[in-house]
Amino acid sequence: MIAVLEKAEHTLELLVKNVGLAMYVDKTHLIPQPFKGTGVIKLIILGQDPTVKDASNREKIKTVLNLDTNGSARAYLSGICQQIGIDLLRNGYATNLFKNFFTSPPTEIKDINIFKEFLGAWLPLLKEELAPFENVPMITLGEPVLKHLLAKETPHPLREHWGYMPEWKYGNLGLFKFVRPDENILGRQLFPFPHQPSLRREFYKKRLNDYISFMKKNAFPG
Repeated sequence: MIAVLEKAEHTLELLVKNVGLAMYVDKTHLIPQPFKGTGVIKLIILGQDPTVKDASNREKIKTVLNLDTNGSARAYLSGICQQIGIDLLRNGYATNLFKNFFTSPPTEIKDINIFKEFLGAWLPLLKEELAPFENVPMITLGEPVLKHLLAKETPHPLREHWGYMPEWKYGNLGLFKFVRPDENILGRQLFPFPHQPSLRREFYKKRLNDYISFMKKNAFPG
């Protein structure tokens, strides 16, 4: 992880020198370190970026998704892991696609496509970072990350992989899907999950346990 952080800091230095992108980079905070379980890594968790709206709270984020603390993100991901039969603290590896803090949450930056503009800087490092975990399945958190990993654009990829249909409330549901290696730029088996706040939406709340079971069947058989 030390090598990953060193290369991430180097990438950050290059972004700060980029005339077109530097204004969107929060230069005052160090890049959070990836989270790595103590045992064999059996699941990769890919987050978006570490930016929180309240800049005064960014200093508290030392590890990706705050998984070094016993907070809500860890509880959510631990629950997923428990249902598929692994232990997050032993078998999980979590990192962000975009490793730097932005000046504002990316959804609030409207003058450029922030993810598209920063993807070229961070994608090569992510591929290098994940290379030691060959064939380890991955979950992606949130739709923005998923959209930028897909080889083919689609309007609402997260809910589409969860079997969303307009009349889902009446039992009209599609099949669950995962993203095949040939369908994404990482060449991995991806299982899209919503961010924890999105579980307030009835559709995701209703489908969560069934999608975890689908993931277990396809990525952790036996």
